[in-house]
Amino acid sequence: MYLSKKIDIFISIIVFTLSTMISVFVAYNVAHPGYRNLFLLPLIYGVVYVIFISPIRRRLNNIFIHVFIAVSFTRYVILPLLITMTKYYGGRSTIPPLSESFHSAIYLMSYELIIVSLFTFIIFKNYKKPSNRLNKVLKPPSSIFIYILFISLSFGMTTLFPQALKSFSFLKVSDDFRDFGQGPLFVTLLTYCLVIAKYLIFIIILNLLNKKFTSSGNKFYIFLSFLLVLFSISIYFGDNRADFIITAIASILLFFKLYPQVIKRSLIPFLLSILLVTSFINDQRNHASLSGGEDKLLDVTSTLQIYLGGPYNVAIAIEAAHLNEGERKLWHLGHELLRPVLGLNLILKEIDIKPSSTFFNERIFFSDHVSQIIPIIGQGYFYLGFLFSPIIMILYLLLVKYFIKIQDNHNRIDMYFFLSIPIARIGFAMGQNGSILANDISFFLLLFIIIYYINNRLKVK
Repeated sequence: MYLSKKIDIFISIIVFTLSTMISVFVAYNVAHPGYRNLFLLPLIYGVVYVIFISPIRRRLNNIFIHVFIAVSFTRYVILPLLITMTKYYGGRSTIPPLSESFHSAIYLMSYELIIVSLFTFIIFKNYKKPSNRLNKVLKPPSSIFIYILFISLSFGMTTLFPQALKSFSFLKVSDDFRDFGQGPLFVTLLTYCLVIAKYLIFIIILNLLNKKFTSSGNKFYIFLSFLLVLFSISIYFGDNRADFIITAIASILLFFKLYPQVIKRSLIPFLLSILLVTSFINDQRNHASLSGGEDKLLDVTSTLQIYLGGPYNVAIAIEAAHLNEGERKLWHLGHELLRPVLGLNLILKEIDIKPSSTFFNERIFFSDHVSQIIPIIGQGYFYLGFLFSPIIMILYLLLVKYFIKIQDNHNRIDMYFFLSIPIARIGFAMGQNGSILANDISFFLLLFIIIYYINNRLKVK
């Protein structure tokens, strides 16, 4: 969505003012010695937003920068406010980090924000969208024969292996839900094919409806497209909230790209549908919430601390690094970032190296239980130390620029949609880590690119 310069300046003033006010509130109300410098996070955010982020938001104006702003604002401004309001300074570990570790975590997060924002500004300050603006109109592939063949084979195989459908849900997580990867290898591969097939079906039908609307001008096709997006959002893979939200955003973004005239009227229903399905996923996962759903504000604070890499989890990552000095080898980082990539994982899984996430979870649970995400800045600190800890994030900033250039220079509807998912995912990177990003990006792009290439080469008349 394009904003005028005056509105952009107004938003910057609001963000800076709100961040400063929250910083003052936190400074005078925090009640934990380790969090005494927590006020720095919202204070620094207000400054870097005005200097680095706002100019890029106006120039870039795509899903990456919007997700990046939403995640960083929540992590650096909203989360410190919630921590102070709820007085929840804890986390998952039975033995909390030392106060010195909290101090280091807040300094590290402040450093991360400054460096990542600075490099985002440097990488995108001269970025220009294509002058011919071909990307304004999305076009279908000249042939969809290979897509139809792939879809038919994928769903045809489910008659022989129906258990592949158990990783999918409609609205609520199904009672017989099965995590991806559980069961025989072929079932896992078929489930993977069904994920890509589902989105190909969505793209093909949405394109047909848009073509009907373009030729006839009948707004009923917009309504059918709207229902199609809602239906597609309601059928989702897995039970990960972030994965659901990002793929839902990509679906809605494609709808807005095709029908920009109805953005204002359809935005609220789309947001409500995302909130509804997310609440169903939350209900299914309430057993893992801090209060079991009894204190919503406390549960939100705990969830953000975990999923956005809050000070507690960064402090745990710092202690995990110091407890495992002998494991902080640079080539281990290379293995850790490449092993999750689909295809490479078949080769690198034979090399037995414990990743930083394992040491991170060992510090939390003091066992071999692994369920928590080491933040990307904690992963960087583990292998590269304080000074070079933001490097992993910077590498993904360079990658997302490459994806954005491809997206802006191609006007294919299928490429636009599938690139929107990793572009949005990298915008969420501060709450993830390099390994998760590598796995998710390769998951959504590897098989699609193969099918895309074959579909372009083999044209059936």
